[in-house]
Amino acid sequence: MSYRNKLIRVTMLCYLPIVVMFATIRMLSAFGVLDFLKNDIGSYLLNLIVQVGLLFCVSFFLFGRLIKSSNKNVAKFFGFKKIKFNQVCLSIVIGIVVYILNVLITTFFNAFLTAFGYHFSSGSPMKSYPFWLLIVELIFTAVLPAVCEETAHRGLLLKGLSPLGLWGSIFFSALFFGLLHLNIEQAFYATLIGMLVGYIALGCESIFPAMIIHFMNNAISVFMGYSSFHGLGLNKGFVILDAWLSNSPILGMLFMVLLIAVLFIVLKFLLKRLFRQSAFDKMNTMQRAMIEQYEREKYLKEVELLSRGNGEEFSENNLREEFFEKFDEKYSERALKSGLQSDISHKLQQDEGEFKLDKINKVLIYTTFIIVGVITIFSFIWGIL
Repeated sequence: MSYRNKLIRVTMLCYLPIVVMFATIRMLSAFGVLDFLKNDIGSYLLNLIVQVGLLFCVSFFLFGRLIKSSNKNVAKFFGFKKIKFNQVCLSIVIGIVVYILNVLITTFFNAFLTAFGYHFSSGSPMKSYPFWLLIVELIFTAVLPAVCEETAHRGLLLKGLSPLGLWGSIFFSALFFGLLHLNIEQAFYATLIGMLVGYIALGCESIFPAMIIHFMNNAISVFMGYSSFHGLGLNKGFVILDAWLSNSPILGMLFMVLLIAVLFIVLKFLLKRLFRQSAFDKMNTMQRAMIEQYEREKYLKEVELLSRGNGEEFSENNLREEFFEKFDEKYSERALKSGLQSDISHKLQQDEGEFKLDKINKVLIYTTFIIVGVITIFSFIWGIL
C-alpha cells in the first residue's frame, strides 16, 4: 500500500469513530435518553467531552499513534505554525466579514427551506443572561469549537486527505464539517465556511487563521445574543434589515445581493493581503535556511578539496550549479531538518508515481458520508413534519 493510501486510511479510521459517536449522541438525544444532561452543567460537560475528547484528542493523538509519528510532527503536519501579528489582525477582520456574509447567505437559505414548509427549531427563552454566563458561552461556543473542530477538519481531514489533491481535500473536509453538524439548518453555511477556511489554511500553511476566523464567527453570534437580551443595540442593523425584508422584500433582496457582492470584494482584498504576508514569511524563512545550507555545502566542499591535497582549484560556480540542480531534494531535506516540515509531509513527497484511491479508503469515505448525510436529510424531514 502506498504511503498516500496509508495516510488516507489512517485519517478516515480516526474520523469515522468521531462521526459514529456524533450520530449516536444525536440519536440518543432524539429519543430522550440524554434528557438528564439537559441542565446547564450536563450540557457543558457533554460539550467538553465531545469537543476535547472526540474532536481534538481522537484527531490529534490517535492519528499520531496510527501514523507512527510524534506529537511534534503531527502538530507540524496539521499546520500548528505560528503567524505574525498582522496576520492575526487580518484573520480577525476576515472573521467579521465572514460572520456578516454568513448571516446574509443564511437568510437566503432559510427562505428556501421555509418555502418547502420547514419549521425552524427554537430553544426555550433565557430568563437571565449575566456577564459570567457570556464568558462561559464564549468558551464553549467559540473557543472550544474553533480549536477542536478546526483540528479535526482543517488539521486531520484537510491534511490527511491531501493525496486527493488541493480542491479534493478542501471539498471533503468542508463537506464533512458541514454535515457533522447533523442538521439541515447549519449544514449549508458551515460547508461554505469550511471551504473558505480550508483554502485559507492551505494558503497560509497554518491552521491558526482558520481557528481565528471560526472563533470570530461564533463569538460575534454569542455577543449578538447577549446584546439582544440586554438591549445593547449591537444587532440593531440586522433587526432593521429583517424588518425591511418583511415590508419591501424586492428592495430588501436587491440590497442584500449588492451587500454580499461588496463583502466578497472586501474578502478577496483581505485574502490577498493575508496570502501575500504568508508568502513573504515563507520566502524569508526558506531563504535563510537555503543560504545556511549553501554555505555549509560550500564549506564542506572546500574541506574535502583541501584534504585531498591535490591542488585542485575550488570553483564556487560549479558548486552553485550542482547545488541548484538538486534544489527540490535539498529544499525538502532542509525543511525537514530545520523543523519547517513534518516527517509525514516528507514521506508524502517521497511517495512518487500515479496515485489511485484503494477500495477500503473508498468504503471508509462513502460510509462516513452516508452516516452524516442521512441524519442531515432526516433533520430536514423532521422539520417539515
